[in-house]
Amino acid sequence: MTTHASAMRNWTPAELDELIVEEEFRLRGLETTRLDTFIDAAFAFVLTLLVISFDDIPSNRDELMQAVRSVPAFGASFAVLMAFWISHRTWSRRYGLENPNTLRLSLTLIFIVLVYVYPLRAIFEAMFAGLSNNYLPTSFGISDYLTLRTLFVTYSVGFLLMSLTMRQLYAAALHAATALGLDRDENHRTRLDITSWNFSICFALLSIAIAVFTPDGPWIPLAGYIYFLMLLTRPMTLAWIGRRWQRTAAKQRAEATRSDSDR
Repeated sequence: MTTHASAMRNWTPAELDELIVEEEFRLRGLETTRLDTFIDAAFAFVLTLLVISFDDIPSNRDELMQAVRSVPAFGASFAVLMAFWISHRTWSRRYGLENPNTLRLSLTLIFIVLVYVYPLRAIFEAMFAGLSNNYLPTSFGISDYLTLRTLFVTYSVGFLLMSLTMRQLYAAALHAATALGLDRDENHRTRLDITSWNFSICFALLSIAIAVFTPDGPWIPLAGYIYFLMLLTRPMTLAWIGRRWQRTAAKQRAEATRSDSDR
C-alpha cells in the first residue's frame, strides 16, 4: 500500500486504519516524493543564500564580532522561513495530496521564498539596528520614509503571497476531504489551519495599509511591529475557536447518545 495519495484516490477504511497517527491526525503522506525532496532542497538553498549574504568568513576579531552581531537578524529570518517549511511539511504528511493544483501551489511557494529571502533579511536587520541604536549592523540603508515604506510593503507582499499559497494548499485538502477520508476531527483541524492562514493574510494586508497610508512620522514602523500582535492574537483566537468546537462536538455526541438510548 502506498502512503501518498492524490485527490483522485479514495482511501478505504482499512487503509486509513493502517496509517500512523500523529497528534490525532492520520498521516497519509509519509512516503517521500520527488516534490517533497525538491521543496526541502529549495528551502535549504534559500537558507544558504541567507547565510552567504552575511558576507565572508571573519578573518579577525573585529570581523568576528561584526558577524556575531548579525546573528539576531539571521535567527529571526530563519524562524520565519522555518515556520512556512514546517507548515508545508505538516500539510504534506497529513494529506499526501499531490495533483496538478497542489503541485502548482507548492512550486509557487518556492518561487516566492526565493524572492522573499532578500526583503526578509533587510527588514530584520533594519529592525534590530533600530532597536539597538545601530549596535547591531544592517546592510540596508534607510534614508527617507519612502524607502521605509517600500521595505515594509515588499516584505508584507511576500508574506501575504506565501500565506495565501499555504491557505490554498489546506483548502485543497479540505476540498478533497471525502477522497482523503478525513474524519470529523481532521476536517475541523483542517478548517482551523485555513483560519490560521486567513489571520496571516489579514495582518499582511493591514501592514501594507499602514505602510502606504500612514503619514510620514514615527507611526510607520507599526507596519512591521503589527506582526508581533499577530503572534499573540492568532493562537488565542484559534484556541477559543477550538474550545467552542469541542463543546459543540461533545454536545452533539451527547444528543446522539440520548437519541440512541430513547430508541
